[in-house]
Formats: sequence, C-alpha cells, structure tokens
Amino acid sequence: MQEPDAPIVLHRGEGEVLAGHQSWSSRIKVARDELLLLESSSGPGERGAAPHIHREHADAFYVLEGELLFHVAGEQRSLLAGSFVLAPPELVHGFEVGPKGARYLNLHVPGRAYASLARARRDCIEFDAADGDSFPPPTDGEAVDSGTSIVLHAGEGERVGTNVVKAARPELSLIEFEVKSGGEVQPHLHRGHSDSFYILEGELEVRTGDEVVIATTGTFVLSPPGVVHSLRHISIEPTRLLNLHTPGGFVEYWRELVALHEQGIQPDNVFFERHDVFDPD
Repeated sequence: MQEPDAPIVLHRGEGEVLAGHQSWSSRIKVARDELLLLESSSGPGERGAAPHIHREHADAFYVLEGELLFHVAGEQRSLLAGSFVLAPPELVHGFEVGPKGARYLNLHVPGRAYASLARARRDCIEFDAADGDSFPPPTDGEAVDSGTSIVLHAGEGERVGTNVVKAARPELSLIEFEVKSGGEVQPHLHRGHSDSFYILEGELEVRTGDEVVIATTGTFVLSPPGVVHSLRHISIEPTRLLNLHTPGGFVEYWRELVALHEQGIQPDNVFFERHDVFDPD
C-alpha cells in the first residue's frame, strides 16, 4: 500500500512566502492538486486583482479582517470579516482592497495549476497565465452568473446542526464549526479526500499522523488521504474554525448525520464508509 503524504501544520505567519512587503504579504499554506490556500494581508489602497476568469477551477475568498470589494458577474460586493465568496469556473471576477486594508484567505480548488503561476510571478519567471488557468475576461462581455456563485456575509449559510455551510460543491466543502468545552472528533481517516482546519478563534488539540499540535488562532492543519486525525477542545472558551474538505461532497455527510441523530438512529459503518470516513487500521 502506498504511504500517505505527510500532514501539513502551519501556525500564524508560517508558510511559503509569495510576497513580504510591508503593505502586502502573502503566504502559501498548502499547494496540492486539490487545493491551493493562500493567506494574505493587504494595506489600504494596495492592489487586488483585475477582472479575470478561470476555466477549470473555482476561486474563493474568506475575509478574516478588514474589507474586500469583490466584483463578480458585473456587481460589486462589500465583504467584511466573516464573509465568503466563490466564483465558479468561467465567471468573471476580481477584487479591490477596502479603505482600511484586509487580511483574507484565498482558495483555488483544484489548485496545482494556479500555484505554478503564483510562484512564477513571485520569481519573475516567464510563465503563460493560461497554463495557470487564468485568462482575461471574454471580449463579448462578462459571463452571466448561472446562480452557482456564492456570496455569504458573516453568519450566513446553510445551518446543519450547529454548523454553518459556506460551500457545498464538488471541488470544495467549507463549513464553519464552533467546538465547545468537552467537544472532540474521534480518530478517523479519509481515503479519497483531504481534511483541513483553519482556526479562526480559540485553540484545539489536533492530532494528525504522528503529530500532536496545540492549534491556536491562525493555525492551519491539513490531513491528506490516509492520515489518521482527530481534535479535542482544551480551553474554556469555544473555538471557531473553518473545516475544508477537498474535493468536496462532505456536506452531505453532515446533513445525513444530523438527520439520523434527530431520528434517534445510530449510524453504522456502512454509512461512514459511504461518506469516506474510516476507523484507523
């Protein structure tokens, strides 16, 4: 059996540097086939991204602090802390930084192609943007939003139990969790997708592979397929986090699990394995 990839554990301020200027910094948290995650901080008036499209991947943002002015399908949306936006393939989008600056996460799903473009731009290496799946807007006007874009402000999204779903797409499941005192997720693994966490506020004990991490605000942890992982709440105050499953499809697991619990039904191994959740070997 092939050995799984190593987990990724990065605390706030860690990661591969793309830009390190005083007014604009950006770090790669993960660059895998299924996910490119960047954490960036931009000062007032700093550049954003001119309108563009991706043909084969979705481009999403989660605002941690400040404000982004996001342009999608010809409309401008103000995104404050806690907001999430996703532009699907072929939809024209771009953004500007708000007057007080912003700190934000940028997700490309799948992500490998765009990671190559981002590194080439950093290193001033000639690289065809098309090879990074980035293209100028079509000359015949902006693509019409087919209803697959996502724009959600803080607190908005589908409620599944106590969780808030931000994205339920084939390439990405993104869920906001709140873990309270005594809360934990038992050791498990996924065989077909990566499971990652970004701590928004608070702290957790996270186990991934052979590592045990005290994950505080700004910590990112990714467990690739085949890696056993778990988490446990260890503080008094609740912990808020983003949970990313890439590729997506995992929201359906939570929908069905909550429905079963409401009916007083205990899920069996067939249920868990159908949703790519397995006990450690």
